[in-house]
Amino acid sequence: MNNFELRRFRYFLAVAEELHFARAAERLHMAQPPLSVQIRKLEEEVGFRVFERTSRNVALTEAGRVLLAGTRNAMDELQRAVYSGQQTERGHLGHVRIGFVSSGGVTFLPKLLRQLSRSLPEVQTQTRQFSSNGALEALAQRNIDLAVVRTPFVGDKLQHRTILRDRVVIVLPDDHPMCRRKRIRLHEMQHEKFVLYPPNEGYAAYSVVQRACLAAGFAPLVAEFVDDVYGMLGLVSAGVGVALMPEAISRLNVDGVVFRPLPEIEERFELSLVWRAEDKRRLISAVVEALAEMGDLLGSRTVGDHRGK
Repeated sequence: MNNFELRRFRYFLAVAEELHFARAAERLHMAQPPLSVQIRKLEEEVGFRVFERTSRNVALTEAGRVLLAGTRNAMDELQRAVYSGQQTERGHLGHVRIGFVSSGGVTFLPKLLRQLSRSLPEVQTQTRQFSSNGALEALAQRNIDLAVVRTPFVGDKLQHRTILRDRVVIVLPDDHPMCRRKRIRLHEMQHEKFVLYPPNEGYAAYSVVQRACLAAGFAPLVAEFVDDVYGMLGLVSAGVGVALMPEAISRLNVDGVVFRPLPEIEERFELSLVWRAEDKRRLISAVVEALAEMGDLLGSRTVGDHRGK
């Protein structure tokens, strides 16, 4: 197979579009004689004449017209390849796989995906729900690129950015006697059974609930362990127990439950964006940078560091 010189096809394209050697040479910022030499060399390389030349006219041969169509397609494809390479280098093109815990899926993740579609429209995303431990394991095994999980978490080869610190609210079935109260103190719920995040799969959220209850003077009685937002809300609605959950969940329209604030509780549910420390791809840093542009999240509920609770 011949090793064709790309520049000669660029010269050919200029002459084919101008059908005039002098104008094509001016367009290419070169003299006409060298241009004529390059076209002859191109014809030698391809093995056929591309132009019919007379003293007054230049016209494409039939083979030249076929070559022109292919050359235009090739140049367009080359431009697309260069553009794609530039976008990839900037982190503006590619495919990112995001794992998330159920509470993050209904609070932070939708905002992140909308922000990515605005800031990085050519980045494709694939999402999958995990438990906290499952998301971190998938990240370590390179099955996903980013994880939205509760903090704190264990993983010395991971980097993260804390994205939300959410107040604790109590969730009650809508026929619970305490629903008549606008505000409840947690110690008043010490005899209730609680639907809890599981300690093995959702330890960060589980520990927030445990610390809040212990600060209120009791250890929570266990009704069920559930590592899914809608599963927890469903059990509360059924009267199985009450639950402590992030305030953001109260925005969900769920029948059969009511949310009440716990103003004395200092504990917060933290949510972080996590990635592998060794992953230096510009795509990952671009996604993290897009987070900084999320003005609707960057407020009193968001912090930029991890307190290591």
